[in-house]
Amino acid sequence: MSEWENVRLDEVIALDVEAVPVTATASYDIVGVLNRGRGLLFREPIAGDETSYKTLNRIRPNQIVYSRLKAFEGAITVAPSDLGEVYASQEFPTFTCGERMLPAYFRLLTTTTRMWEQLQALSTGMGGRRERVKPADFLTIGVALPSLSEQCRIVDVVAAVDVQIESVRCEHECATEAVRRARLSLLSVGARGEWQSEMTDSHTSLTWTERLPAGWRRETIGAVSVVRSGATPRRSEQARYFDGGSIPWVKTGDLNERVIGETDECITEVGFAESSVRLLPADTVLVAMYGGFGQIGRTARLAIPSTTNQAVSALTALRADVIPAYLHQALKAGRPKWRLVAASSRKDPNISKRDVENFDFPLPDPTEQREIVDILEGMESAADMLAGELQRLNAFRSALLASLLNQEIEIPESYDALLEGVS
Repeated sequence: MSEWENVRLDEVIALDVEAVPVTATASYDIVGVLNRGRGLLFREPIAGDETSYKTLNRIRPNQIVYSRLKAFEGAITVAPSDLGEVYASQEFPTFTCGERMLPAYFRLLTTTTRMWEQLQALSTGMGGRRERVKPADFLTIGVALPSLSEQCRIVDVVAAVDVQIESVRCEHECATEAVRRARLSLLSVGARGEWQSEMTDSHTSLTWTERLPAGWRRETIGAVSVVRSGATPRRSEQARYFDGGSIPWVKTGDLNERVIGETDECITEVGFAESSVRLLPADTVLVAMYGGFGQIGRTARLAIPSTTNQAVSALTALRADVIPAYLHQALKAGRPKWRLVAASSRKDPNISKRDVENFDFPLPDPTEQREIVDILEGMESAADMLAGELQRLNAFRSALLASLLNQEIEIPESYDALLEGVS
């Protein structure tokens, strides 16, 4: 196994900042840096007369760039080799790799926890008093440096995994979008109608309840169920009401648009007896009323008897002709509409019990409800499989990269012949 040299960054890269004077009549494409080595963040262009900066740093292809202020979050990357003309403020110093360091290899280093921890160690203080990471300090970071040929092998192997990850990610996105469109289409024309080739909805409006198939009705949540909210046993009695509890207690953060089989927190028998929480049966459909736009309208269906807090609406005593799984699908389709209600009705982005009761949805007979649910749950299952595959691939990439950088795995020199053969 080859021995890697331990070097400081100032031995293999150099500070290389190109400060460009700002012209009032010019337009500048601006970038930032995402945390945890996730790459550049492309922002809206700005006009020269819209900024108080006298100069901007031009970011060139293959340059290392980090955020002095957010370095402690791992906000560092290497600019893509095909990067166009972009700029950042002076808070983003840039560096150029020397002959002994490949930009693509350094890009891998920026995705490791070791690099993030080194940057965090250089950024002392908390909140507004946190120290920015100075370029001179950044260049003192030590790294193990393989030969250029070894860097090429590592970059190539990890790139092959990245191609597979990107492929699965695209498949998952397509599958998720297909489920969304299928849900809207089925709730518009039914399981026995012809699906529309072009949907007229958007992420922010819905019209499907206005064109019901024959035999369908428009109902409201309040007409088919009794809406109840839960409660929170006193947090001041944590040991008495929560610690060691076994009764599931659902919060808005547990609502994930799917079926809930376990909860993040449970309450004790005493907490249940001495508070106003209710035990809801399995198959109860839930809706989040509070928690900001990221949570409002999120839904779930219980797989286990559970209690909830006061930010969750439970649709109980469901009418006999409504299948819980179908109602859950209708609520998922209507989530954008609920967000519009929250945005227009009050200062805080919440929805009320009355909003939930007034929410309308299309209702076919139970047989067709089941047909629609079977189709959608089959598609959701396929999307879930892709999500699981994506998660496994990302975990594999992290483990592979760590093993390569720790020299637990060494790629043989014979790999070079393979690289030459495909180049």
